[in-house]
Amino acid sequence: MSNRKNLIKIFALLLLVSLSSCKENEKKEVVKEETKKPNILFLFTDDQRGGTIGAMDKYNVQTPNMDQLVDNGTSFTNSYILGATTAAVCSPSRAMLMTGRHYFNIEPNVYAQFAFPKEEKGQSDKLTFPEYFKANGYKTFATGKQHNGEPWVERGFDYVKSAFLGGMTTHYGTKVKDYTPETGWSTPYKDTEKFSSEVFGDAAVGFLNDYKKEDPFLMYVAFTAPHDPRTPPQEFKDMYPNEDMALPENFMSQHPFEIADEKIRDEVLLPFPRTPEAIQKEISDYYGMITATDAQIGRVLKALKDSGKADNTIIVLAGDNGLALGQHGLLGKQNVYEHSVSVPLVFVGPNIPKNKKTAALAYLHDVFPTLCGLTGLEIPESVQTEDLTPVIEGDAKEVRTSMLYAYNSWPGEAFKPNINNHGGHRAVRKGEFKLIVSSKNDNYTYQLFNIKNDPWELINLIEDENYNNVKEDLILELEKLIKETGDLADLTKKEFGLFDHPEDYNFKK
Repeated sequence: MSNRKNLIKIFALLLLVSLSSCKENEKKEVVKEETKKPNILFLFTDDQRGGTIGAMDKYNVQTPNMDQLVDNGTSFTNSYILGATTAAVCSPSRAMLMTGRHYFNIEPNVYAQFAFPKEEKGQSDKLTFPEYFKANGYKTFATGKQHNGEPWVERGFDYVKSAFLGGMTTHYGTKVKDYTPETGWSTPYKDTEKFSSEVFGDAAVGFLNDYKKEDPFLMYVAFTAPHDPRTPPQEFKDMYPNEDMALPENFMSQHPFEIADEKIRDEVLLPFPRTPEAIQKEISDYYGMITATDAQIGRVLKALKDSGKADNTIIVLAGDNGLALGQHGLLGKQNVYEHSVSVPLVFVGPNIPKNKKTAALAYLHDVFPTLCGLTGLEIPESVQTEDLTPVIEGDAKEVRTSMLYAYNSWPGEAFKPNINNHGGHRAVRKGEFKLIVSSKNDNYTYQLFNIKNDPWELINLIEDENYNNVKEDLILELEKLIKETGDLADLTKKEFGLFDHPEDYNFKK
């Protein structure tokens, strides 16, 4: 009887140990599942103005797949770029996105394009988010427009398929190259039959179909549309008859006063004065390009779902800058009006609230620290901008109460003596109000808008004495932000004093 009791005790002890072991294994599995890093899919469009997503209810453009992302994620309705120091706004915009730094503190080359030679590898101000995530266990992939030089691509990505290295190109016959660290760069090739967005969509879908590794991935899918030349595939062009295109409320035949870069390439694509018919065609072509690109985004999202990895993937949808297309009499993006500095910015993924729209002020280059926040990575010291994660997760209403916008003209080549005829802009947004200071030759022009009541920036309140206190407050805020961001602009000097010493042209080394 005693032996039997002992056997029962031993069996009970073994059972207890077995159950404890099972529970411990279950705990390990839970921890393993909780700490599994999410994948990242970054979808990037070129010259897509903020609000040009159907679900934003601002412009009548059809984007069913972007709408799906808005419905499934958190959208920033006040998302912007800081600005640029070159008419090729895309280049500094992408440099800021990649590094999380203000463009004043990223040294460009002599042509004011934000690229750098290979020997500069390792500088803290050149650390990019693909490079950082790659160093933290991510397999990285890129396709599409790369506007900051081969070294950034080589350092940041394990796989590159159909990369366009440049600022703008035709959308049929886009010259692209492939890259891997083992094989280097391929010979350039073209796909003359397919629209550019389809070429890049093919590359992204191919990566998702072929990826079998357990490591998390980061995909950077950078379309060249809807950047001009605006040549949408005919089926998408047909969706937007020219005569049906509504003119924007702030359509003007020409800008009301002389400003920087008013006769550069972007602006002379149409003659002056602008006509309603000409602008309607531009809008039609632009919307066709956006919808054609949306179709390719749909293909990529489907491939992600089919891969079984969608539930553990953070998706970011963004654009690199806006575009005027007839607003304020302008066509391009070389200004600081809402139409040119606003961009789409949407986050979708695990634990990100669905169908949420926030008015919190956000910069495009907040993406780097925000991806760190969403994935639990420490934000590098080189990053100068803000993590939007508290806003996304509902822990904070905002991460900033004001923001700076800046644009300086630059001739697109080495310094020239007549550069002081080009001009620039500085602007500040705080609360409902936005102050724009424009410099051209010896003239300064001030504009004050109530963005909440006047989103089209039509009613200049600068001469209204009722807003004197608002103006004074915004000027002080603008001067504070200029100092904090490393901007060398001086609002008391001609051309902001930026060309007094061309060797220091508003950049810090």
